[in-house]
Amino acid sequence: MKIKNLIIFCTIILTVFISNQLLQKQSVKNNEKAQSALIVGIAAGYAPFISINQQGDYEGFDIDVIKKLAQTIDKKLILKDLGSMTSLLMALEQGSIDAIIWGMSITQERLAKVAMVHYQGKNLKSYPLIFWKQIPAGVTKIEDMTDLMICFEPTSAQDTVLQKYPNLKLLPTEKIDDALFNIQYKKTVAALVEPAIAKKFKAQFPEIVTIDVPLKEQDQVQGCGIAIKKNNIDLIKEIEIGINKLKQNSFIAQAEITWGLADE
Repeated sequence: MKIKNLIIFCTIILTVFISNQLLQKQSVKNNEKAQSALIVGIAAGYAPFISINQQGDYEGFDIDVIKKLAQTIDKKLILKDLGSMTSLLMALEQGSIDAIIWGMSITQERLAKVAMVHYQGKNLKSYPLIFWKQIPAGVTKIEDMTDLMICFEPTSAQDTVLQKYPNLKLLPTEKIDDALFNIQYKKTVAALVEPAIAKKFKAQFPEIVTIDVPLKEQDQVQGCGIAIKKNNIDLIKEIEIGINKLKQNSFIAQAEITWGLADE
């Protein structure tokens, strides 16, 4: 009888042990699945990089790139639309997203805060200041805009440039497409934007005219980059490898042509 009880006891212990091992293995698998996700912050309303089509789906150059990148590095892509640059940077800092793709300019100021992997564009030494139909009399450079309102996107690279001119009148706008509305309906006289945005606006509205605003060396742009937290070393390396593959196989070059970002 004692032997029988001992056998039963040992059987129970063995069953519990095996069950525990299986649960641990399943837990590891679940963790691996969770780690395979790539959570990327975006914000619509920034064509040709990111916008929403008539079917309600995200589209644009950045969407094509990030989808192909996730596939290339074997990650499950999860997009989070956070509405603005301010919200995107905050989410990255808090760790609720892994990366940002949003036509973000690579600048020295940004590189001091986050890692950025270049994926598109060349170095820029100026930004276009756009006007509707005509440039005001006497305006040949940004310093001449002292009494005239300029709109910009908060926390953008253009914001950084404008803050270095303390006598300017500035109006922040959360969505860059609102800049066009502002100059059309005389809410502001001008808007400082990315060259790709100015190109898009001018293609739609030939009435737009521009002057160039030269950038100081520390404000010059090294193309567009995917932003990642500096301490996320593994992801930085994965994204660098993935983007290099997309450059080498001409995927990015073809996407630039598709979305009107290729050099003329």
